[in-house]
Amino acid sequence: MSIQKRKRIFLLFFLGIGIPSVLLGYMAFRGIQNDQALIEKTKRNEYQKLVGAITKSVDEKFHEVEQAFVAVISNRNDLLQPIQSKQFADFKHKYPLVEEVFLFQNLDKIHFPAAKLLFFTNGSIQTSSAQFRPSSISRLIQNGQQQEFQLKNYPRALSSYQQAFEKTSSNQIKGELLNAIARVQKKSSRIEAAISCYKSIIRDFSQVRLSTGVPLGLGARMELGSLFLAKKDFLDATRTFIESFGAIINREWRLERAQYSFFVKNIKKSINDILSQASLPEEALSYEDDFQKLENEERKKKEITEKLLAFQESAEIDLQAKISQSLDEAQDATKRFMLTIGNHVYLVSLLSPSSKIDNQADKTWGLIHNPDYLKGTVLKQALAQNIPTEKTGWILRGRDGRKLLSTKQVPGESPAIKTNFIGNFPDWTIELYPQGTHLFETFLTSSRGIYFFAFLLIGSILVFGLMLTLKTVTHEIGLARMKSDFVSTISHEFKSPLTSIRQLSEMLQAGRVPSEERRKKYYDVLVEQSERLTLLTDNVLNLAKMEEGRREFEFNRTDIYPLLKELVSGIQDRVRHDGFKIQIKMEKSLPILRLDSEAMTQVVINLIDNAIKYSGERKKIIVRAYAENRDLIISVQDFGVGIKKEELDKVFERFYRVGEELTRRVKGSGLGLTLVKQIVEAHQGTVEVESEPGLGSIFFLRIPIRE
Repeated sequence: MSIQKRKRIFLLFFLGIGIPSVLLGYMAFRGIQNDQALIEKTKRNEYQKLVGAITKSVDEKFHEVEQAFVAVISNRNDLLQPIQSKQFADFKHKYPLVEEVFLFQNLDKIHFPAAKLLFFTNGSIQTSSAQFRPSSISRLIQNGQQQEFQLKNYPRALSSYQQAFEKTSSNQIKGELLNAIARVQKKSSRIEAAISCYKSIIRDFSQVRLSTGVPLGLGARMELGSLFLAKKDFLDATRTFIESFGAIINREWRLERAQYSFFVKNIKKSINDILSQASLPEEALSYEDDFQKLENEERKKKEITEKLLAFQESAEIDLQAKISQSLDEAQDATKRFMLTIGNHVYLVSLLSPSSKIDNQADKTWGLIHNPDYLKGTVLKQALAQNIPTEKTGWILRGRDGRKLLSTKQVPGESPAIKTNFIGNFPDWTIELYPQGTHLFETFLTSSRGIYFFAFLLIGSILVFGLMLTLKTVTHEIGLARMKSDFVSTISHEFKSPLTSIRQLSEMLQAGRVPSEERRKKYYDVLVEQSERLTLLTDNVLNLAKMEEGRREFEFNRTDIYPLLKELVSGIQDRVRHDGFKIQIKMEKSLPILRLDSEAMTQVVINLIDNAIKYSGERKKIIVRAYAENRDLIISVQDFGVGIKKEELDKVFERFYRVGEELTRRVKGSGLGLTLVKQIVEAHQGTVEVESEPGLGSIFFLRIPIRE
């Protein structure tokens, strides 16, 4: 096919098919864009309604909680009494959105009527005043202290303390004296007696406080644990410290921050020191899980306590400003706002002081809301009820833009809707992202979808026709080029042996070959070139017959051993003068096969001829034959140039020749391996090749053994 003809064909295809296809495609694309824009506008309107419903739902939840709280505090005069705190605890249990209730009294002090704090600010717990002591008891106590601390006479000190303990009836003094008795017993190494005494303190005087403000029960537990450690009783020591830790977490005593930190730090250190010992009994190790659970519980309660104390200590000015603003604006509604103190963020609902709550003019009540419950429950439920997550992604962001909550998959494009809550409370932002709409879905839901399908059908037909035509033209061009190469190659293949035959024949005829040895060598070359012409002719004719379906095979019982031996021997004689050595390795007891011996001979000759051509400098060929399972394997191996991996699947194609560089140096028709494959497949067998460049190739024939 000429270059001008090919150019003309491509030009006609471009004008007749390419340009109309592009125009129709552009029209379809513009229609798609218009429909998509209309759909997006409709979705934005829908999203605006969805966001409105979500923010309204959250606002209603806040309003519900606030109204319920107003009902609780109405018509009550003094809710700071312990007997009334249960009402606030029940209220918080019923409304988990509320983290804590607070009272701002006289615009000065913040109280938490129902809060269960682990500790309080330093100096907030009043220590008991000195208890009046009769003179006789005072003299005994002073004598005991002199004997204990100055004279180190522990028996006399113990006697004085015990006498004073028997004479007094004051619970405070009894607790202090019992603590002194236990202390002296410990100093005098009366360990068991000291342990018993500290247990009595824990049982009877746990809430009595020393002049330093430390509860006797807590100090006694610490001393009891240290006594068990002195006895090497690790099991009781561990149990005592863990019970002390649990008692602190369960708020058995009111502690200031410094007291709490001191005792918790020492308890944790004592427990960790015990659990880190290598010789610890297994019973003590069983407390390790309990200790970890207590640590987790303590961490959570400590975070809540720190958050509430920070609010109590630092929120007064902000609350005063909000109350003053409400008075100026004459508002009766609840004031909601967000407050940041340090690392803590508070969602606050503050009841206006002008709210109609009887007998509480000097009190302003408020709620601190739980942001985790708001995010994880209230908002999540509102979003789930109003937004189909399979079609819409959403992100909830805090006031600093940080992501607080989101769906699993959110597109990276800009949000369709971005809005805040009603009244800007909480100060968070909701972003809605439409999931990517597939074109197919867009066209199905579009009123103009009929046009798209028409364009799609026309375009598909045109594109299919173009692709098919291009493929056909390309194939025909390639086939024409291969046929041209084939004709050129075949002509050269015929010309080379004919030239050799003519030259050698003329030399022999003219008697210009003096020696018998030289004449014999020329005769061998004549026979070899004749065989080459015969093989070439047979390949062309047989391939043509097989492709036209005219080749008939005669399957007869054949002993493969003598067939291969005779065949290889004949080829060896013809190529000996070129230095080739063909080895044959096979067993004599090979099975009898039903095959066309003439066709199989041609197969083996083609494989050996192919091996000879591509052997390069290593002129060695090995032919093998052996039985494997129910197949007979015939292999031909050379040690020549090899075949690249990407060309292994192409070597059996018509006219295909390995590598252009080899094609120039090694002549051939490109039909031999194609014929091999077709003949073997006609025998219901397979042909395979293994090769590595530079190391040679092995061709395997696998012929099934049939009775």
